[in-house]
Order: sequence, then structure tokens, then C-alpha cells
Amino acid sequence: MMKKFLMLLMVLTLSCCGTPNPHFYQPVPIQQSEMTYPKFKKTVLVKNILLPSDVSRPQITTIGDDDFRLKIDEFNRWGTSPSKLIQNVLRQDLSIYLPNADVVMQTPLVKNYQYAVMIEINTFIGKLKKDAKLEATYAILDQNGKTLESGKINESIAIEGGYDDYVMAQSRLLSVLAAEIAADFNRL
Repeated sequence: MMKKFLMLLMVLTLSCCGTPNPHFYQPVPIQQSEMTYPKFKKTVLVKNILLPSDVSRPQITTIGDDDFRLKIDEFNRWGTSPSKLIQNVLRQDLSIYLPNADVVMQTPLVKNYQYAVMIEINTFIGKLKKDAKLEATYAILDQNGKTLESGKINESIAIEGGYDDYVMAQSRLLSVLAAEIAADFNRL
């Protein structure tokens, strides 16, 4: 009996020691920009972001070494829901580009806004030590849901490193998307 207990204890100890700790990431908003639109002073609602299923999972997904299979990494994860992270970073980026606007995220309580932006991300993936890609469409709506402006972005950024560089490149891609949207708001 004691021998079985010691074997079980040894197996449990070895299995606990062999599991790596996960790393949690989140995209980072820009801190400042030379390109801003201070004359735009409206309330902007950033609606919930639509993501493809391969991006909406908690694990960071990349393209594998064979260039067509997805690599889902259990130990490199998003800090929370990817759509909420992206929505929050875009809200913060838009706040930098539109410094006098009130940019808010969609919640059940937010009812008063002049404009809303809907974003659908079609591709937000890349390959470690190669690049990160973003393909997205967006629409700027008035309070009644009428589309005032729309646009599309298809960008990529080369990266040399691993997950840290990959997430920073994705953050830069989100700031490019926010800059395009802010420029459209400025034209309204």
C-alpha cells in the first residue's frame, strides 16, 4: 500500500513539474500620435468586434511552419476575450486620434452617442518570425443606423521574433485601422 502511495505521489510530482506556465498577452494601444483630429467633438460608440473563429479563441493562433495549418498555442494566450481586448484597444487608439471626442465601448447601458463604428475583422493572424496580418472592414453609422462612411484595410507588418513581437505587431496593425477610421470621422 505504501509503495502504491509513493508511486502515485511521484507521478503527480513529475506531472506538475513538467507543465509549463502559460503566458498571457494583450494588445497595447498607442500612447500618442502626431496625426490627430481635435475638431471632431462627438460621442463615438465602438460596437462589439466581429472576429473569425480562429481568432476568437483564448489561445493565440498563428500560421504553422507549413504555411497553411493553424498553430494553436495552449501556453501563449490572450489575457481575456480577444474581441473585448481588440474593442478596448481600438477605443483607446481612437481616443488618441480624436482627442476631443468621447469614445466609448458598447455596453447595454450606453444609449447616448452621435456615431457608432462597426468593425468586422476577417483576418488577424500571421506567422512567428515572419509577419502579422490584418484584414478588416468597418462602417461608421449615425444614431439611426444609417451608414455614413465605410472602409477596408489590408495590412501586414514584418516581425523577427516570437509572441512578444507578434502581439506588438498586431497592436500596430490595430492602430493603423484606428487611424483610418479616425480620418473618416474627421471628414463627417
